[in-house]
Parts: sequence; C-alpha cells; structure tokens
Amino acid sequence: MIDINEIGATAFVIASIRALEPEKSPPLFNDPYAEWFSNDRARAAAQQLDVVFPPSTTMVRFRTRYFNRLVEQEIAAGARQVVLLGGGFDMRAHIYADADARFFEVDQKAVVEFKRVILARNGLQQPPSLLANYLEADVSSGLADLGFDPNAPTLMIWEGNTMYLPPECILPFLNGLADAMTSFRIAFDYFAVDLQNRDFETDEDRKRLEGVEKAMGASFPTGFADLAVFEEQAPFRVVDDGSFASLAVEFGLGEMVANYPEDWRETLKLYRYCVLERR
Repeated sequence: MIDINEIGATAFVIASIRALEPEKSPPLFNDPYAEWFSNDRARAAAQQLDVVFPPSTTMVRFRTRYFNRLVEQEIAAGARQVVLLGGGFDMRAHIYADADARFFEVDQKAVVEFKRVILARNGLQQPPSLLANYLEADVSSGLADLGFDPNAPTLMIWEGNTMYLPPECILPFLNGLADAMTSFRIAFDYFAVDLQNRDFETDEDRKRLEGVEKAMGASFPTGFADLAVFEEQAPFRVVDDGSFASLAVEFGLGEMVANYPEDWRETLKLYRYCVLERR
C-alpha cells in the first residue's frame, strides 16, 4: 500500500487548481485528468491561496498554459523527447500522446507509484519513468535505461520545482545534465528575488509570499535575482524569460490583471518563467 502522506501535498493542490479550469472564463487549457488527483484537503489549500493572495491561482493557470504552449512549439520545432522533471501529476504525456515526441517522467517513487495506480484504474499507462530524487540520481543514465537518447533534441519541463529546492543543489544538477546531454532546453518557473536571504523590496512582497508558503504547506528557499548565473556558472544561454502576468493580454485576461491593485501587479513581477538552452 502506498502511503499518501509520503507524497508532496503541492502536487494535489496544483491538480485541484487545474481541475477547476472548465469553470473559468475563458478557460486557458484542457486537462481532463486533473480531477483524478484532487481531494478535499487540496481544494481547501487552493481556496486558502486565493484568500492570502488572489492572483496566486491565476498565475498557476497562466504557467500551465505557458508550458503547454512551449511543449507544442518545441515539438513543432523538432524536439523528439520531452522529459517531465518532478512533474507530480502532470498529464502532458497523455494530453500530447499523439504528438511526434516521446515523453519520459522523473519523480520520486511514491509520486510515480501513486500516479501509476490512478492511471491504471482509468485504463491508462504511466509513461517510461525514472523513480528517483533527481538531485541525487544520475538522471541521464536512468532515462537511457528507459530508451531515452541523450543526443536527441529534448525539452525538459521543470515546472513548480525550483523554489522548493536547496539553492546549493541547482547548479550542480544542471551542470550534470549538460555534461551528459548534447541538445536540450530546460524550462522552469522561478521567483526573481533572493529568497535565501529573504531580500524583498517591500514587506508586503515578503508577507504575500510567506502567505502562499503557509497555504501550500511548504517553504521556498530558492529564488534567482539574476539569471546570469546560468550563463556564467553553467553552459547555458537564456532563450526566454518573462513574468507570467505579462502574458495576461495574450491569454485573454488582460483587463482582469490590469485591474489588480498596483502593489499586487508589482508583486506578480517576481513570478517568472525561463527557458535555458545548452550551449
């Protein structure tokens, strides 16, 4: 029996937010599987996020739409493999099952095994998956054992991870990937602030982020105030970077975001996306 308490609660919270998308106007994506991973506790946490900082769940919606679009664009541009890195209950392997690319997943054993059980109940199979803490595992070798080609054009989706990780682990992890893989991009979301030292410009920014941490039941030890670190201390170049809130007009919600109080909009500038390409 899988102990549900071993699984990060955040994956359930994000699934609960995604499960509500059909009720939104306009809906930004279609994830018919998300409700399989929702539960009362996670829905309550999602509601608490809306209480402490109402734009929080909207930004989760924006990031889902952004990463979906990126998967579509990168496959169209020639990516033949997509790796969902620490994706929790990400179902893009099934949403894009007909795309011209192979999907792989990397996540801790408890998460993957729980997901595998849920999929089996609904007549689906878990894609090839490396059951490991990716900060401790040889990811490229583990994936190669599953049929992954380290030399094929690859997109890695690293959604909802960086802010939870020990800061000293991130660059060694990325450098390890770069040593083993010749052609890949890795996309992630991040906070553009020095979270290690809680170096916020205003107390309101700090209080809002700490409220989100409390609602999620997790802490955020890591942020990146300057993306130059990835170009100076790792063999990457930044090929895309921006705030999720800046996508509002494109996503049909420009008026809603424009009507947020100015201090909310300033806080939202801290939550961003980035795509790195191996040089």
